[in-house]
Order: sequence, then C-alpha cells, then structure tokens
Amino acid sequence: MMSPDDFYEWHEEARQGDIVLCGVSRIVADDRHSPAQWESLDTHFLEIEDGWGAGRSLGVAAGLGLAMVTTHDCQLDKEWNQRVRKLERTGIPRELAEREAASDVSLDRTLIVSPLVDPSELRGGQGNLLAGKVIGYLPVPTHPDNLVTECVVDLTYQCTIDRLDVAKITSITEAARKQLRYALIQLAALRTADLGFEVEAVVGRTIQKVEVPARDPLTVHLQLDDGQVIQLLQQPGTPDQQTGRTGDFFSSGGHS
Repeated sequence: MMSPDDFYEWHEEARQGDIVLCGVSRIVADDRHSPAQWESLDTHFLEIEDGWGAGRSLGVAAGLGLAMVTTHDCQLDKEWNQRVRKLERTGIPRELAEREAASDVSLDRTLIVSPLVDPSELRGGQGNLLAGKVIGYLPVPTHPDNLVTECVVDLTYQCTIDRLDVAKITSITEAARKQLRYALIQLAALRTADLGFEVEAVVGRTIQKVEVPARDPLTVHLQLDDGQVIQLLQQPGTPDQQTGRTGDFFSSGGHS
C-alpha cells in the first residue's frame, strides 16, 4: 500500500480517483441479500411494483457512503469541452466560452463511482487486499486528517451517479491514479498483464520495427535485429488538465 503522503494530493478540478460522498445503488433480488462488505451501503430498499412487468417487482438497494470516481478525466468534461470549442469557433473569447459552458448544468451530469469498503468484511485476506494483490480492489491508506480510514475501493461495485448530488472529500496523486487505472484494466480487460521480458534479451540489440497491432492496441511490438519480438504494455495517457473546467463540477467541495 502507498503511504498517505504518496497517495493523497488536493486539487480543485474533478479528476479520476477523487474520493466523494455520494449515494450508491444496485439492483437486488427479492430476498434483499447484501454481501457483508456492502451491508453498510444497503441502508434502504425500494420495491418498484411491476418493474419487471407481469406483476413482478424490481428491487433496489441504496445508501450513502464514500466512493472513488472511476470515470476517466476525458469523460468528466467531454461535453463541456465540446461546448467551449463550439463557442470559440463563433468568435467568443475562451474565458467567456468557459463561463457560458459552465452555466449549462445539463453538461456532463453523470459519472461512475465505486464504493470504499472495509477489507475485513471481504474474502481474500485483509493483508492481500491492502497489499493490492486481489484483483478488483484498490488499497486506500488512512488520510492524514482522517477524512478516510484505511480501506479498499471495491471496483466490482460500480454505479452511475449525478455530479450535482456529490460532495468531494479529497483527491489523489498521479501515482495513485496510475494504480487505479491498472486495477481497472486488470478487472475489466487484461486480468493479468503478463508482458514481461528478460532485460538480457534486449541489451545490445537494435530495434528495427515498432508496431501497434490494430486488433490489440494496448500492446506495442518491438522487433529486434536478431528476429526477437518483444511485447510491451502501453501506459494509459493522462489528459491535459488545461482542457477541463477548474472547479464547480460537483455540487459542493471538500478539502485535502
């Protein structure tokens, strides 16, 4: 697990990895079963009569808790950036375009979050969970001001929320965000990104060709002068923070 100083870093703008206080919800069966790690989140149950049709109800479990934003930065301000560029093309100065776009509360309303849960309530061993060795979970250290206690982000629980019903509590460093992205990739796509190689295999060799396969854009193939082909995993990019709004994304702010 990363140290608190390496993990936490306050920033005003909304970013992937922000820790927020918000409502979370999920669809549940008739028996309203709640896994131990989600019991504190499932504080309210709603039955939607005839939600399935033919007289069958639809169940929803919901509650309030801390969660981490998993939506990528580019998506958080996608509609806002599009509106700003459109206004600029009409001759409106950048500052005025940003102000006008920010006044439209219909832009970029939704984002995806995953709740923070107590690792002692999970199977898989608390030590392994806090060491980041269990796929689907990201370890989170205790915040220096105790805004967050030691826990894990449960990436297996994802829900869509409205940004205007969110309070930002704190934010994290770029190093921590990279760990989040890798954890998301492991869970949803690669599972185990085993693209390692022996350093000795490439020392003294010349790269003759670099290729990014169209059918496998996450990898880079390096063809060496001895015929070997080395596979590398591309690192996720970080967007230019100057292309997004600097504040007022959530309904209310927080502090570091």
